[in-house]
Amino acid sequence: MNEFDRRTFLALAGQAGLVTWLAKAEPVLQLLEPIPTIGNPLEAYPVRDWEKVYRDQYRYDRTFTFICAPNDTHNCRLRAYVRNGIVVRTEQDYNVHNYQDLYGNKTTRNWNPRG
Repeated sequence: MNEFDRRTFLALAGQAGLVTWLAKAEPVLQLLEPIPTIGNPLEAYPVRDWEKVYRDQYRYDRTFTFICAPNDTHNCRLRAYVRNGIVVRTEQDYNVHNYQDLYGNKTTRNWNPRG
């Protein structure tokens, strides 16, 4: 009986694995065929109506600022964005350092954000 050394066994096992892979990889290798070209890709592109909705989701008609005053310690100045007469979102108005109370007391920029 012939004895195989380790190097011969690994070489034969590698060749057998390669042959097995090539036999099973024929469908995969068929995917490597050249891709057909399209003249104008925008003509063949699907419907893109969703892009207008995506671009317009933050569009607004006007804005205004208001004070959210749930109690005496937190008077947060907020900005509301209005679209078609409905407030669609509110954000922090980062100018708390510009307004003051009845006594002339002002805050610093360090109080931002307060919302």
